[in-house]
Amino acid sequence: MSFLDQNNRYSVEGSDFLSKYHSISNKLKKRFLRKPNVSEASDQFEVLALNCEQKDLNQYAGWCWLSAARCQGTLGNSISEVNLLTKAGRQFLKANKKNDELGCLSINQEDLQAAINAFNHAITRCNNEDGYSIMSASLTMELAMALGASSEGVDYLCKAIYTHPTVQAINLLVTYYIKQGDYVSALQVLTELVEMIENHVGIRIIGNYKNVLHRCEISRVLLLLILRPTPKKLAPSLAQVLEKYAWAEDTPLAVPNMTEDEMLLLQSLVLACQSRDYEALLELEMELWSFFDTEQKELLRKLIQTFNKE
Repeated sequence: MSFLDQNNRYSVEGSDFLSKYHSISNKLKKRFLRKPNVSEASDQFEVLALNCEQKDLNQYAGWCWLSAARCQGTLGNSISEVNLLTKAGRQFLKANKKNDELGCLSINQEDLQAAINAFNHAITRCNNEDGYSIMSASLTMELAMALGASSEGVDYLCKAIYTHPTVQAINLLVTYYIKQGDYVSALQVLTELVEMIENHVGIRIIGNYKNVLHRCEISRVLLLLILRPTPKKLAPSLAQVLEKYAWAEDTPLAVPNMTEDEMLLLQSLVLACQSRDYEALLELEMELWSFFDTEQKELLRKLIQTFNKE
């Protein structure tokens, strides 16, 4: 479908939508000695929203879900209001993504702002209800993921973690900081995550926590090598991270899930950085590749680039 055909389709569908939307809205107007049937209007808005979704009219669907949410708010059904607000926010996000893909960006980004407002309204409603902190955090994180590694995305992710900290949210915050090039904040968050796990689990680290600590260890080593903080600025806990790899001798494997080969390669990496051996770094890049995830590979590239510029 061409852009003009799609535009014409939206015009026709939009005209039909508006007539139905106004017809339902008129039922909510107060009349003499007659209360409006808010519940019936809510149901009709929901039906119209589903119809718009089936036709990929995401913005129109968002408006209908919002109107249905207002009806449920009027009726005092807070949880139904939250669910409908969330549906509205998701439809506005879809509309915004579709505009991005078509290259039809609006100056004011109305759909994105509508999505943010809908999610914020839902989050506020959750915060006003007892026992809905996890739902509030989940919605906040969903919005943060939609906003991506922007300053606004980071802000919402921090709010989600403050409300209900999870490893997934904290790891995503680290990823956002790394994408922004804020390696100091990424290192700080990883260190706090390690401390949180160690304080919570204690000596008996089991299950997925081993995988998390293993990943944190590698990422922290890479970040420290990129940042190269002076000994005076290096916290004792971070100094201990590097000390495990600073000497080419047998060292007990104190990191969960770390193999002997991996330990030796990380030792070689630290020693190569300390001696400014750029050729050794290039050789180690290939050997370390299979041990690193995508984000760690990007950090390794960044590390090598910093030495290449010297």
